[in-house]
Amino acid sequence: MASTETKKKKQKKKNRSTVILVVLLIILAVLLGIVFLLTRSKPEPDTPVDFNRDVHDPAEDEEDETVDPEAPTLNSDLVNSTLEASEDSELTQDEGWTHYLLLGVDGETDSYKGKRSDAMIVMSVNSGEGRLVLSSVPRDTLVYIEGKGFDKLTHAYAYGGAKLTVQTFEENFDIDIQNYFTINFKAMRDMVDLIGGLELTLTDAEAKHMGDYYAAWGLSGGTQVLDGAEVLAYCRVRKIDSDYKRNDRQYRVLMAIYDEVKNLPVSKYTNLINAVYPHMYSDMIVADAISLASTLLDVTKNSEIENVKLVDSDHSSTGRYNSRSVVLVDNLVDTATRWREALGITDYTPSKRLKQISDRLDSLK
Repeated sequence: MASTETKKKKQKKKNRSTVILVVLLIILAVLLGIVFLLTRSKPEPDTPVDFNRDVHDPAEDEEDETVDPEAPTLNSDLVNSTLEASEDSELTQDEGWTHYLLLGVDGETDSYKGKRSDAMIVMSVNSGEGRLVLSSVPRDTLVYIEGKGFDKLTHAYAYGGAKLTVQTFEENFDIDIQNYFTINFKAMRDMVDLIGGLELTLTDAEAKHMGDYYAAWGLSGGTQVLDGAEVLAYCRVRKIDSDYKRNDRQYRVLMAIYDEVKNLPVSKYTNLINAVYPHMYSDMIVADAISLASTLLDVTKNSEIENVKLVDSDHSSTGRYNSRSVVLVDNLVDTATRWREALGITDYTPSKRLKQISDRLDSLK
């Protein structure tokens, strides 16, 4: 019979492993922050979504948006055309860095068919340098989606789920994505409620918009504690300014949740994990998840999380396509290069596939 001391040691070891997994899921949920996807009746990651652009355009399901009448109209024939496969599609490897794609998917149901990824963040980890970098991309960024032509980045998820979204990121930004993580609306809303809400500062315009469009009534400008539904509404505000500003709001929420969660007692983890886990999905195996959890814990313990915009307003503009507003990157190769410079990578050579897509995108303008 095992001694009491031995049992205690085993239980302590088991508790430590559980805490690591819980912290991983919480940190990933926090870093995702906003919004989105499922476990129980979801298709397998490799199962394509039956979603045909010619039959149904995901843009039809979008809320009305403000379109700049002076924005240039794109060449429809070129936008819809597809590219030939590149002779060399090998992605550039960023020595010392591992990249993950964090996706927040709209909706609260367990089916991702036809859903869009409203929040997209590349999480880059360099354990050697002790750095964790989050890089957001506006959902309306015009990119090449394999088999569909050029379209909004958010629509890649509607066409082919996380797998096609990962491929789209890899080809348009030359980033080798190691794994992806998704989470839906309900997970973020429930998590905020469990931690007692978030203190955020609203402008009068944000407060009014949240009530008018997302049923977050009774709010006014100023600093206040918002519940889960109100925080979700705040994350979705866009029409009063821009997609870039919405990314900024989402990042503020991310960091606010992170600050709250990291200070919670371990006894609170069970409720958080029960709220988050059923609405998350990843293609990462458990052994790798434990390793990543350990790395994230070490990095965040000793350094601040960095925020780098992959696509920013200084190097992009607004365009129009099918009466919809899109974000036009000035040049995809320059974007990929500039992002790596922010990571401290100075020996970057763009892939041939990225150059091919970048050249075609330039011809659309």
